[in-house]
Amino acid sequence: MTTIWYFPLEIVKARYTEQLCKSWIPNSIERSKKSDQQLKVIEGENVSHDIKVGAVLDATGRGHYSLSQCNNFLKEIEKGNVKTGDIIYVQDFWTPGLGAIQYALDLYDIKDIKMYSMLHAQSVDEYDFTYPMREWMRPMELGYDKMHKNGGIFVGSTIHKEQLRKAGFTSKIHVVSLPLGMEEIMKRIKNFPINTENAIVYSSRFDWEKNPEFMLQLAEEFLTKHHDWKFYVTTSGKKIRSNTPGVVDKMYALAKKTNRFIIKENISKDEYYFILCKAKIQLNTSLQDYVSWTLLEASCCGCDIVYPNFRSFPECVPDNRRYKPFMIDSAMDVIEDCIDNPRMHLDIPETSDLGRLVEGYIICNDTKKEVNVWNNKDKKEWKEVLKYG
Repeated sequence: MTTIWYFPLEIVKARYTEQLCKSWIPNSIERSKKSDQQLKVIEGENVSHDIKVGAVLDATGRGHYSLSQCNNFLKEIEKGNVKTGDIIYVQDFWTPGLGAIQYALDLYDIKDIKMYSMLHAQSVDEYDFTYPMREWMRPMELGYDKMHKNGGIFVGSTIHKEQLRKAGFTSKIHVVSLPLGMEEIMKRIKNFPINTENAIVYSSRFDWEKNPEFMLQLAEEFLTKHHDWKFYVTTSGKKIRSNTPGVVDKMYALAKKTNRFIIKENISKDEYYFILCKAKIQLNTSLQDYVSWTLLEASCCGCDIVYPNFRSFPECVPDNRRYKPFMIDSAMDVIEDCIDNPRMHLDIPETSDLGRLVEGYIICNDTKKEVNVWNNKDKKEWKEVLKYG
């Protein structure tokens, strides 16, 4: 019996991690695993369900959880439960402690382990918070890459794959979008009202790479011109935080200036989906996103979308829903077109849902060639393989 050892992310209320690791990914693996394969989850010790320091995950919480995960897996090696030919899937490429696992596998002479990981950004992205760490982090990343030589790496966007190749990554890299569980979301929102409120929603983080200053300027101009519309800023975190000095104060000042600029903090996922479903438009101003969870969830909820013509977005967002980066007038024009000619974008989360199933299939079955679900030929082929749609 071959074991697929799954290393999930720690559960953080302000992120997508619970759905991804408890539902979406296990479901995709279960759908594709063979009769002689079994899925086992390697949990860690989660010291916090909130982000105290850091941007995406907690600064110490990520290391604590990862190291305890790796320690638990080392115990499985000691017990003789890890065998030649097993498969490891790590939900975040940056999992401190993986070196100790490879060290033990080599010394125990456990061969032909296939390791797969989802790589979300890392130091190859000049807008990512890890970029300033690249001097010490890049050699470690390239070492982690070598651990994936028998397996592969999953990314969301073609541009990200190109950045990794330029940085020296040699493992197979599959472009699968972000692994969204569309069916689970659609079940949760099936009784929610759709597009009933004249509202725009901004749900990205407030860190500098998400360009919140531009969002605030755009929101103020839009609300000045459209007196029958509202603008929501949302987070599931206890409070909106930022690594940009002063920007949160500017946000609260705008909310004080107009009661149609509404801040929603510490909301549940269902509350967030309810806000998205009622709204008509979802706005993203990010400099750094490889696809974007906000895009996928908003599209599931029926929002029209307004995104910058930047980085990964030309690959996944229609031309007429992209504005020129940093240009208020261009963004306003796209918003006006959304108001005048509204449309839904279910094809975007459908591609991501397909990518999630492709990911599960590759983990269980492997594939000789690299995959890109944003490529129409690949998408068509994999729909046939997985009987999707």
